[in-house]
Amino acid sequence: MVENKGRNKHIIVSGSKAILRDRISSDLDAYLKWRMQGEWKQFDAPWETLKNDISEAEKKQLRRRFLDRCGPNLSEPRQSAIITTIDNTPIGWVNRYCKGEHFTDTWFVGIDICEDGYLNRGIGTEALKLWIDYLFANSSIHRIALDTWSFNKRMIHVADKLGFVFEGKERELINWRGKWADLLHFGMLRNEWQC
Repeated sequence: MVENKGRNKHIIVSGSKAILRDRISSDLDAYLKWRMQGEWKQFDAPWETLKNDISEAEKKQLRRRFLDRCGPNLSEPRQSAIITTIDNTPIGWVNRYCKGEHFTDTWFVGIDICEDGYLNRGIGTEALKLWIDYLFANSSIHRIALDTWSFNKRMIHVADKLGFVFEGKERELINWRGKWADLLHFGMLRNEWQC
């Protein structure tokens, strides 16, 4: 992991395949495209992202929200980052979030590789590892968790590969396209990360 040393003020952390950086206004077109297409939409709560077309009013709202998050007042550590290739091609994002005000010692993380041509190259695995390392190194957070659906075999593999512990599942939580899907829970404690 290589932390930003001032060479590019937007870079948060970089590796051999992926760079995590702040979103910038020139990412807007890619972001709008991602909201309407890509294999990622089939795995990350697909019932929420079924639309392949959005209205002009929705585009305007997405543009405004995206550009508002490009501002200079970003949290430390960041709540999200754009994933780019080493040549600075934006291909997706990572994020972190809490599940309720009483669970502030746990951050949940998410990742989406939104450019289909960059799937199955190890870039997402490296990007998520960089993100987890960055979050633990720049906070006192006790636990990082991720949830995924039983039909998301890629994410299950990545969680296992990065050392997340399978903590359980909510069985047959949703019927999606005629099949019952489990919600799977994975976690990593700070002391497990430091090993």
